[in-house]
Amino acid sequence: MLTAGQSGQTGVFLLPAPGLTAHCVDSSPAAFLKDQSSVCSRRLVLDQDCGSLPALSMDAYTSIRLLAGKNQEAAVVPLEVSSVVLRSTDNTETELKLSAGQTVRPSLTEPTLCANVVLKVVYEIRFGPAGELLKASLSLVLGFVREAALPLQQDFQVSYLQEDAGEAVVRHSGNPGYVVGMPLVSGTKTAEGISRSLDPADWLSVPLSSEDQDCLRPSPRRSPLLFGLDSASGCTLRLEDAANCSLVSRLLLDVLRGPRRPPFVASFGNSAVENPLDWVPIKSSFLLEDTPSCSIPVSLHLEIRWTKYGSLVNPQAQIVSVTEVVQTNSSSLLQAPGGGSLQPISSSVSFIPVSAAAQPGYRATPTIDAKLPFDFFLPFV
Repeated sequence: MLTAGQSGQTGVFLLPAPGLTAHCVDSSPAAFLKDQSSVCSRRLVLDQDCGSLPALSMDAYTSIRLLAGKNQEAAVVPLEVSSVVLRSTDNTETELKLSAGQTVRPSLTEPTLCANVVLKVVYEIRFGPAGELLKASLSLVLGFVREAALPLQQDFQVSYLQEDAGEAVVRHSGNPGYVVGMPLVSGTKTAEGISRSLDPADWLSVPLSSEDQDCLRPSPRRSPLLFGLDSASGCTLRLEDAANCSLVSRLLLDVLRGPRRPPFVASFGNSAVENPLDWVPIKSSFLLEDTPSCSIPVSLHLEIRWTKYGSLVNPQAQIVSVTEVVQTNSSSLLQAPGGGSLQPISSSVSFIPVSAAAQPGYRATPTIDAKLPFDFFLPFV
């Protein structure tokens, strides 16, 4: 893929990757129509490189201008920054609200601590039937780097999605078993089998923590559930907003579950929609009822159990059960612990392996049924 420079010259779209060693090679070109994922490391002198090394700043990745085709006269495809997440020193993540063109640059907050360093870069590029680029988006994860934790590890990913006016392209999360870091495949059961939506808003997801932490803010951003990665997030409910308890309870449940959460999860990453027996239902005993006392959901936890299936040499990840646990506050909200005016609401997901210890199997030793003539050992016997 070609890129356009500020002065009109063309270049190649680069995606850092490890070379002969684990160190990042910034001059590594990204292949077209080939999803790539790499993790590489950088050796830094923190007090010198924190604010001066381009690879640590988000500007190096947001300033890329892709060309729609192979010619220099091709149109420039704008790169949209879809999300910027800040990971704190205790590994909690908060989405940053940045206006168009606004950036966050690395800086030394302490002599041995560099803030706002790029930890993860994810490109998503959409192309048309003729191979021309239509849209490009970028997601970034920024964080803190301590001198004691050097060398720095960075994660780079690029994925390609085809947009077609005809039949939509269905992406799988494994073949057949799930791949760590891929979204959980979910759907709704119908008379013909399983109906699977291609809209990310209809996937299993968790709410992302925001700066204002308000549970009832309109259209909270969500992140899809990724296989094998535990997650936790939360928000707060202002008690003055809980006057209509039944309405707030339904709104909070939609925030925790998602507005259109599908009730089934594929047991494998490529489970066919024609085989409903390959899909696992989400078990939940929670039922929202109108009661005289104010009872709202204060936490939701998804427990996903999976096992290794198949060959001992190449086992495949299979989901065996998904259980939802919802806890409610059955007491009066006005009597919250400590007399505060905020009620914390939390959402979490855990993946629990339930595989038995793998043991190789051996066939029984074959028996030898030899029939010899009666004088075979003559004249020795």
